[in-house]
Amino acid sequence: MSIIRKFNSSRKQFSYNKIWLYGIISLIIISIIVLWVAKKKENLEFYWNHPVNSTSNRPASGYVTMQKFDGRLGNQMFEFIALFHVAQKTNREVVLFNGHDGHELEKYFSLGVRKINRSCPCFLFREKFISYDNRIDKMIRSKDARNSPTILLRGYFQSLMYVKPVENLILNHMKFQESIETFARHILRESIPKGWREGQFTRVGIHNRRGDLVKKTAPESYFKTAMKYFTDRYKLVQFVVASDDIEWCREHITYDNQSSSVNVTYSVKHSPGQDMAILSLCDHVIFSVGTFGWMSAWLANGTTVYYANFDRIGSPEKRFNFFPPHWIPME
Repeated sequence: MSIIRKFNSSRKQFSYNKIWLYGIISLIIISIIVLWVAKKKENLEFYWNHPVNSTSNRPASGYVTMQKFDGRLGNQMFEFIALFHVAQKTNREVVLFNGHDGHELEKYFSLGVRKINRSCPCFLFREKFISYDNRIDKMIRSKDARNSPTILLRGYFQSLMYVKPVENLILNHMKFQESIETFARHILRESIPKGWREGQFTRVGIHNRRGDLVKKTAPESYFKTAMKYFTDRYKLVQFVVASDDIEWCREHITYDNQSSSVNVTYSVKHSPGQDMAILSLCDHVIFSVGTFGWMSAWLANGTTVYYANFDRIGSPEKRFNFFPPHWIPME
């Protein structure tokens, strides 16, 4: 009988232990669920009711961001603009994910977009062509994209067709940080030739991309022709030269018979963002090849001269999709 009592007591104790163990496990599971829901709420706090970076007053239907920023500063600016192109068409908010490491935009610009933790499931659109990829229009209308909290883009998106629809909006998001702009204005002010006064001469920025494109970039004769275009039109001209090979520029981008009416100065040992800010503050821009020069000219918003023989641009259609029609091609 005592054996039976001990057995029943052990069964009861085991049942109590089992209930206690299930209770602890249930508590842990509930805690995990509560933490997960709280995290999702943090990630999606404006998912349904936040405006899309001022593109619309309607509630946002999700996010759009880059899967990864590729290339350097000029490339990443095109990529950032493509986000607004998609956001405007899908009524989404442009965001950056925490952990978007390696991109240069935040070093130099006050972007005016939120940073959030990753919000997935995500729909990925990967660009196939370094030009306007018309598959993006189909993607925007697709059910999979519309039902995803976040659209991710991957590619370079180097086309005027991404820029034009959001041009005015993006200029509000690509403002140089105050320290960068102050530095650029200081450099330009210190470079004014003796006897010249601010506002009484024309300043023309020149960007010469060499580096990995040294075999395809513009020759010395191109810069001579482009510089003459401006000296023929303005009485006093200062050329401000920036490049990834400034020594080549010192030797080849000069002005014959430099006189009191023409000055050439060089931007030396500055960061990419500082150089771009300096060029963007010029009245007009000459550039050889590459997205850095393109973006510098676009921000300057004056007369732009570009090198017409860059073979990477390819067909007339691609050239039309890359260069604004009022920019001036020269050889």
